[in-house]
Amino acid sequence: MPSRRLRRKASLLLQYPRSLPQHVNAFLLCAGFGTRMRPVTNETPKSLVRVAGHPILDYLLDDLAAWTDLDAIHLTVNHRDADAFRMWADTHRSELADEEIALHVHDDGVQTPEEQLGVVGDLQFLLHEVGLPDDGALVSGGDSLYRFPLAPILNAYDGTTNQVLALHEPDPERRAHSSLLRLDGPHVAEIVDDPTGGGPSDRICPSWTLLRPAALRLVDEYLSDDGPPDRLGPFLNRVAREETLRAFRLPKQKDLRLHCNTVDELERARRIFRDEPRHVLDPETVQDCLVTGDP
Repeated sequence: MPSRRLRRKASLLLQYPRSLPQHVNAFLLCAGFGTRMRPVTNETPKSLVRVAGHPILDYLLDDLAAWTDLDAIHLTVNHRDADAFRMWADTHRSELADEEIALHVHDDGVQTPEEQLGVVGDLQFLLHEVGLPDDGALVSGGDSLYRFPLAPILNAYDGTTNQVLALHEPDPERRAHSSLLRLDGPHVAEIVDDPTGGGPSDRICPSWTLLRPAALRLVDEYLSDDGPPDRLGPFLNRVAREETLRAFRLPKQKDLRLHCNTVDELERARRIFRDEPRHVLDPETVQDCLVTGDP
């Protein structure tokens, strides 16, 4: 009898006939020390801090488990927190094995915040550790909660384009802590980090992007050219210049993404998850945005 994963993939092909990638990875960059979330992170890694009873990373893992073509999830973590992440991974390997997805934790050897490789440096570390995935990868941080299902986007990915989320953020103060997008139709013309949060648009680009192999090959070149290793935005701007980077725009609704990077942001996320719906968009709405390209 075909596995559950094969049955689900066959069902997806009937709904959306296309050529699907076969060897996609997820690279989760969780090697930060959470210095802005102290004292919460003195004992618990930021990505494993609990919101509504579950580690932040569990919510992303739920969506990844529904990605029909995902072969493996690779986490890069710092040496101080490696044991905590290994214990977390041990609690999830069985359920992921049922979906034929492997889960690996990679210790980057960094022991203090001053030695950090940065998110792009850790992406390079993972690529050197596991090699270039044949059909591309999801590259994501581990400190954000998304209030819409990610599975429709993941299962529509065909490995031929680079894609970022383009989320509406009406608050200039929150925009100031995110990469901002200047869009040309469905494509990204530029990604900028603006400390005022003023422009070029109210669309932010969180650390969640689907990259094809050609874009991942740019990591070594970018770092060799002294590109900032600690921010994903400048690297994605390089991708936008040298490749095509497509923006996936969702409706102009606030709080589609909750970034848990400070104690105040964490407490705000906990309040929202306690008092409001977990998802404010349903899968059909997300799917409609994929089809139309403009909500």
